[in-house]
Amino acid sequence: MGIFISIFAGLMIIGICVGLILLIFSKSRKIGKGVFITCLLILLSISFLNSFVWKYESSEIASITPEKYNQLKKGMTPKEVKKIVGGSARSEEIKEDNYFIWEYEGEKGIENDASADLIFEDDRLSSKFESGLLTKHNETDSEQVYESEVAGEEDELESLKSDAEYEIESIVEDNYTTASIEINEDMGSSEPNKLIALVHLSFDAKNSAQTSYNMTEMFSEDLAAKIGSDNDSISQLSVFWKVPYKSDKSAAKFSYERSGDNMIIKSKSTILK
Repeated sequence: MGIFISIFAGLMIIGICVGLILLIFSKSRKIGKGVFITCLLILLSISFLNSFVWKYESSEIASITPEKYNQLKKGMTPKEVKKIVGGSARSEEIKEDNYFIWEYEGEKGIENDASADLIFEDDRLSSKFESGLLTKHNETDSEQVYESEVAGEEDELESLKSDAEYEIESIVEDNYTTASIEINEDMGSSEPNKLIALVHLSFDAKNSAQTSYNMTEMFSEDLAAKIGSDNDSISQLSVFWKVPYKSDKSAAKFSYERSGDNMIIKSKSTILK
């Protein structure tokens, strides 16, 4: 498009010069006047269309580096983009009104034949894509999106685990003696971001075996109720009790699973009774 405009404008300038020469001679003055006026009007029309319709800016073809690519932000105007990149794209494709694509050759990318496509809508940069500039050619956009989504899901899961551990620690510190807490992802759940909590507690008060069992069961029920109401990300809970004066091993275990807003007992086992 730019080359065509330049050639045509050059021909019109030559026509204007020819018209001026013909004006010198009386016999060709009439023809010269017509050529001069016609070429001048066409040249002015090209200038007007270029400024207000085509909006073509004559500049050298530029390549795009990873650094320049990262500076391009959504919402930039074509003029702002060219200011960063330093020139025109190697190809410009107009898809429809107010929707066009600029393709740039990549420079200093991780692949030799790197490239970048910039998509504009309503004279604003709406999206950008690169190949070989920051990522290898075999890393498709869908793979990049998938990796980004996976990373986001992992971050969310880690945040949920950290929140759950903090909440359980707060409950335990206020009500029980000592504890260690382990939070894992519930791989068997059909719902995403569900957790399993393993809580190890110690019961040091000396009582009969039956009384110790009843107390650990009561404390476990209370803990399960608090966790059930405070954190809906925990789908399963196991409470392990150690009674040091009875055994060095876990003396009781109570397992719960979520049912709505409550944790209900799933299984219990003990060596106290």
